[in-house]
Amino acid sequence: MLVFMDGFFTFNMLPQKLKAAVVEDNELACANIRNHLLDMGFSEIATFSNGRELKANLKTRQFDLLLMDFHLGQNKNGVEVVHDLRRLQLLKHVTCVMFVTSDRLPLIIGQIVDVQPEALIIKPYTIGNFTKNVRSCIKLHFYLRPIYELMDQNNYVKALSLLETLFSSNDDPRKQHSLVKLKARLLSKLERFSEASQLYRNILESSDKVIWAKWGLIQNLFLGNNIAESQSLLHELTKSQLTSNRASEWLARICIGANQYSRAENYMQQIREGELSLSATRLKAYIYQALERPEEAISLLERKRESNRSVRDRFEEITLDLARCYLFEAEEKSDNERAEELHIAKFLIGSVGRKTVDQRLSIQKNYMYATIAHLEGNQEKLSEYLARPGMDKLDDAEISTLFDAINANHALGNTERAQALLELSHRKFKASDEGNDKAVANILLVKNQEIVGEHKPAALEINKRGLEKFAAKQYIAALEEFYRAYCLFPREIAFSLNVLQSLVEAGIEKHHEIEAQELLNELQSRKLNPSSRKRLDEIMRNLNKKQKAVQKTPQQDDANVSSASPTPKDE
Repeated sequence: MLVFMDGFFTFNMLPQKLKAAVVEDNELACANIRNHLLDMGFSEIATFSNGRELKANLKTRQFDLLLMDFHLGQNKNGVEVVHDLRRLQLLKHVTCVMFVTSDRLPLIIGQIVDVQPEALIIKPYTIGNFTKNVRSCIKLHFYLRPIYELMDQNNYVKALSLLETLFSSNDDPRKQHSLVKLKARLLSKLERFSEASQLYRNILESSDKVIWAKWGLIQNLFLGNNIAESQSLLHELTKSQLTSNRASEWLARICIGANQYSRAENYMQQIREGELSLSATRLKAYIYQALERPEEAISLLERKRESNRSVRDRFEEITLDLARCYLFEAEEKSDNERAEELHIAKFLIGSVGRKTVDQRLSIQKNYMYATIAHLEGNQEKLSEYLARPGMDKLDDAEISTLFDAINANHALGNTERAQALLELSHRKFKASDEGNDKAVANILLVKNQEIVGEHKPAALEINKRGLEKFAAKQYIAALEEFYRAYCLFPREIAFSLNVLQSLVEAGIEKHHEIEAQELLNELQSRKLNPSSRKRLDEIMRNLNKKQKAVQKTPQQDDANVSSASPTPKDE
């Protein structure tokens, strides 16, 4: 059985000139697929049993066709492999991706559809169907190949222009569907979100069951700042078993963007722990850390690590996430209380990649060791790590590694280098397409801007102006100043409290996207020091007084009920 993603088109390229790759852990199944391809005329066929082997190969060559199994034994599954390869920019648009699986579970099918392969082949299949539909996908892909080549060069303007030319010359209604789908993707890349949204709406008007069109519409509505409608659509998708987990992750990411980590946690709790993907697990752990609950982040990662002990790739990734979690906890402690966390982090980092020679991994580990040296106060060791060969090669580094590098360089006083790396992380963040990884990067970005960001002095100055206006009882004007400071550093407790207090004093329930009740809930869920907790309690008491006063005498002068209000604080 084969589920079509696109139609059938003619193409004059001979199969023997195409390069094919098959990723299948079952030797017999792999041999069968290879034989089918040989019978079709393919002569250059590479076979791999897992994603690591394919990843190593893609560093030196590219394929025209990739046939990917979902289950790959004690390794990352096919969807995870495709995500990783796209994130590392090793899997290009010019490669035609097809999935093969015997699994019919909605959860699995949903994961596969999310990566938008050209086709999904469900075992058992007939040789005739396999042959016919591989040819179909290849011919379609090569019809669009000139556009894909431009996309791989990030030349989306020219790619869209060429696509419009194909539109005008197309007289095959079966091609129209694929052209529209690709046009919507290009419009999104060019940040023409309204136009892309309309294309997805048109598709859904013809059939409201097209899942990829729903996700495309949601993404472009969100990017186009039409948050309310995207949330409404996501809430509908949480009701379907096929889409509920991804919709919950999406809703959590929207909450993170609005600095509502408590609500984000609630959405992530709707996903059963056993169904959390690796990226979703990482996202949930970072939410716990943002809520100042590192012990829950550590507990989650330890359970996930243990359950993936037999899957080496996943196990090692989670191990490094766990090590970084211990480093975050160590940062929050005084110098003489960090020893245990740093010892555990060292052990975890050292246990990863002992049998692997991977420069990217070595750089990642060295920067984490550099962070440990900084927290131990060992500047000499920190300098030694940063001087190691290859430590300046960060153009293709993970965003988390960039943030470790930012902190290490800032600790040594290399402020220009730290600032340059922060700008690089901004560019990588903007170019990222993977939602959960981007949300995690956003959390780290906020954290690092607080350390080396050029906006810090500006935020403090803005907050100071807000304090002056609040003292003059110009609550609306003060609120706008506090809001601007809050936007620059949304996790700064003092800024959040100042915004909340101004909302209460001004009698306003919402300012821009910030709702007073949501901000109150967020602050209540965070770990506050005694001074901040006392101030929050005073604001809540003042809010209750105002609410009671409004119920009794709506015309009561605000000044009479705000006289006991606490004074906003500078950072």
